[in-house]
Amino acid sequence: MAINDISSSARARANELLAYSKSHVDRVVSPPTRQKAYDWVYDLSTERPVLFSFVAFQVTLSLAPLLLFTGFAATTIAVSLISAVLFSLFWIGVATLFLVPTLCLAFTVSTLLWAWAVATFFTLRWAYQRLPFSVDRDGRIVTHDSGGKKIIFDKKDGTGPDFDVKAEVVEAKE
Repeated sequence: MAINDISSSARARANELLAYSKSHVDRVVSPPTRQKAYDWVYDLSTERPVLFSFVAFQVTLSLAPLLLFTGFAATTIAVSLISAVLFSLFWIGVATLFLVPTLCLAFTVSTLLWAWAVATFFTLRWAYQRLPFSVDRDGRIVTHDSGGKKIIFDKKDGTGPDFDVKAEVVEAKE
């Protein structure tokens, strides 16, 4: 009885597997199309049995090497793609180890240079505002003497200020 139960469960399992396979094949190739192919193969086997047997032997004996080669090619492509991605990720990681400190150094240096430029600007502006002379719109140097008179240093030819002793001093009353 135990053998009978095992064989009946094996048959049931085989029938389930066959039904499962048939449902998947039906999704890929419709039953009418599949029936046409079955009929064509049957007609070929009855009309030309020698040709049919030749093709059947060729397909049967060539199928395993073709499937093995296809599997090998797919596996080779998958391994090479995975290797290329991992290789690229490794070297990108190594490059990142150089990039991060370089960016930190560049950020620090640029921040220090900016702070130096801002400090220099504000220091020079503060010093310029406290100088006893100024420059007017025409580029002439203007100062005041101890008596409150406005003194303008101007070149005779009008091309701008001249700090030479020969420069003309013009007094202007306010």
